[in-house]
Amino acid sequence: MAREKSTIEYQNISMRIPKELYSEYKKVLAKTGSIVTYDVRNYMKKVVEEDKKGQK
Repeated sequence: MAREKSTIEYQNISMRIPKELYSEYKKVLAKTGSIVTYDVRNYMKKVVEEDKKGQK
């Protein structure tokens, strides 16, 4: 099945993360089958949602 086109625009970013920390982080995420990109994206989404709740 073909993937539908998304209307979401994405922003590429780069972050400076210590190599050892990044390596350990990937190992932890691998235990649950998570991917760094998606984990960071979900964290950012959570922060924004919590902020919106706090402004009400």
